[in-house]
Amino acid sequence: MRSERAVSFRASEAEVAQEALTDLTGRFGQSTPDEADVIVALGGDGFMLDTLKDVQPLDKPVYGM
Repeated sequence: MRSERAVSFRASEAEVAQEALTDLTGRFGQSTPDEADVIVALGGDGFMLDTLKDVQPLDKPVYGM
Protein backbone atom coordinates (compact mmCIF):
# COMPACT_ATOMS: atom_id res chain seq x y z
CA MET A 1 0.00 0.00 0.00
CA ARG A 2 1.28 3.47 -0.89
CA SER A 3 2.02 5.82 1.98
CA GLU A 4 1.70 8.93 -0.20
CA ARG A 5 -1.13 9.98 -2.46
CA ALA A 6 -0.53 9.98 -6.20
CA VAL A 7 -1.12 13.43 -7.67
CA SER A 8 -1.84 14.57 -11.20
CA PHE A 9 -0.92 18.21 -11.75
CA ARG A 10 -2.42 20.23 -14.62
CA ALA A 11 -1.24 23.75 -15.39
CA SER A 12 -2.46 26.61 -17.53
CA GLU A 13 -0.04 28.26 -19.95
CA ALA A 14 0.55 31.16 -17.54
CA GLU A 15 4.20 31.52 -16.56
CA VAL A 16 3.48 31.33 -12.83
CA ALA A 17 1.42 28.15 -13.32
CA GLN A 18 4.20 26.55 -15.38
CA GLU A 19 6.77 27.45 -12.71
CA ALA A 20 4.55 25.93 -10.03
CA LEU A 21 4.12 22.80 -12.17
CA THR A 22 7.88 22.36 -12.44
CA ASP A 23 8.36 22.87 -8.70
CA LEU A 24 5.49 20.64 -7.58
CA THR A 25 6.21 17.75 -9.94
CA GLY A 26 9.84 17.88 -8.81
CA ARG A 27 8.73 17.55 -5.20
CA PHE A 28 5.81 15.15 -5.49
CA GLY A 29 6.13 13.45 -8.88
CA GLN A 30 3.49 13.31 -11.58
CA SER A 31 0.80 10.69 -12.13
CA THR A 32 -1.68 10.38 -14.95
CA PRO A 33 -5.22 11.44 -14.06
CA ASP A 34 -6.30 7.78 -14.24
CA GLU A 35 -3.63 6.68 -11.73
CA ALA A 36 -3.90 9.69 -9.42
CA ASP A 37 -5.73 9.87 -6.12
CA VAL A 38 -6.17 13.63 -6.52
CA ILE A 39 -5.88 16.16 -9.33
CA VAL A 40 -4.44 19.64 -8.83
CA ALA A 41 -5.28 22.43 -11.28
CA LEU A 42 -2.73 25.24 -11.41
CA GLY A 43 -4.26 28.32 -12.99
CA GLY A 44 -7.21 30.64 -12.88
CA ASP A 45 -10.93 30.05 -12.48
CA GLY A 46 -11.46 29.26 -16.16
CA PHE A 47 -8.67 26.68 -16.11
CA MET A 48 -10.18 25.12 -12.98
CA LEU A 49 -13.58 24.86 -14.67
CA ASP A 50 -12.02 23.29 -17.77
CA THR A 51 -10.15 20.79 -15.59
CA LEU A 52 -13.32 19.88 -13.67
CA LYS A 53 -15.14 19.24 -16.95
CA ASP A 54 -12.25 17.18 -18.38
CA VAL A 55 -11.80 14.89 -15.37
CA GLN A 56 -15.42 14.62 -14.20
CA PRO A 57 -15.78 11.03 -15.47
CA LEU A 58 -12.90 9.96 -13.21
CA ASP A 59 -14.82 10.93 -10.04
CA LYS A 60 -11.69 12.14 -8.24
CA PRO A 61 -11.17 15.18 -6.01
CA VAL A 62 -9.82 18.26 -7.78
CA TYR A 63 -8.02 21.05 -5.94
CA GLY A 64 -7.29 24.45 -7.42
CA MET A 65 -4.20 26.53 -6.78
